[in-house]
Amino acid sequence: MTTSQARGAHTKPELSRIAVFGANNHISRPLAAWITERSAQTQVRLIVRNPDHRESLRQAFPGAEIVVADYYDLASVEQALRSVNGLFVITPDFLDEQRAMTNVIYAARGEPGLLHIVRLVADPPGMTMDRIPDALKRFGGGTAVQHLRAKALLENSGLPVTFINIGAYFMQNFKTPFFNGALRAERTLAVPRNRRMGFIDTQDIGACAAALLLSKDQRHIGQTYHLDNGHDVMWFDEVAQLMSQAFGEPIRYDGSDETFLRFCGDGVKQYIGRPDADAYFLHYFQFEQDNQTVWRKTDIVEFLSGRPATRLSDWLKANKGEILGTAA
Repeated sequence: MTTSQARGAHTKPELSRIAVFGANNHISRPLAAWITERSAQTQVRLIVRNPDHRESLRQAFPGAEIVVADYYDLASVEQALRSVNGLFVITPDFLDEQRAMTNVIYAARGEPGLLHIVRLVADPPGMTMDRIPDALKRFGGGTAVQHLRAKALLENSGLPVTFINIGAYFMQNFKTPFFNGALRAERTLAVPRNRRMGFIDTQDIGACAAALLLSKDQRHIGQTYHLDNGHDVMWFDEVAQLMSQAFGEPIRYDGSDETFLRFCGDGVKQYIGRPDADAYFLHYFQFEQDNQTVWRKTDIVEFLSGRPATRLSDWLKANKGEILGTAA
């Protein structure tokens, strides 16, 4: 077999229509932008649950199809997947993945032209359901449980799936009520359970997912890629030191539950939409601390997207105003 024949044996047909769930979020939007900028011939179908987001998406992506669908509504999922041959799946926290992915799998099986699905999950590499603490299982959902359920369902579906597992914290979390309450009020990074963690810009996640869908290499299907930015694996008290350097003012670290609950508890509940969300995340932080040895620095973002991943120090400098509440 010649080299060209060997390469051809692993070639995936070009995808002409790619559907993107969660199209208004900080991963799917960059994904859609990457596709439209690099593959003008690819039709993008943006899927949202809230119809109020359609207008802003029309302005940002004038050539895209925009549809409204709910994971729990099979008919709307079937409509959203009609005639697509590529699909990106991302879900919110505490979704019933059994119900949602059953609908996605059923709808996907009805589309014989669907050649590639990329699904986002977020678990410590190598995690299994029997290792999840009972304290987290009792909440009935959340990342620690639901993504493992979703992955098992999709792996057993026979569909052509690639998993991108986020082996890091979203840098964008520092702009949300998870962490910015204490940062704005007292210039304090309040993160319980000081632990070792990787970091990644969600724009880089979107770029990797888009690159996988646009890739003609069939060998991506069936793989799980653990994403991090290849540079920053550090303890949270070290992140506070990095913030001090990036912001040009002292940022102290406080790892107590009390400070986190005082400044971030209400914001976390509102952000997640559950009255027990603050309690859930205290258990989740402990779960992360118990598994902190697994985080690694890799070149996976550059390997998949062809560009170096954003470093945390650069991201912090660029987003100082939004994080500290001093943006003009």
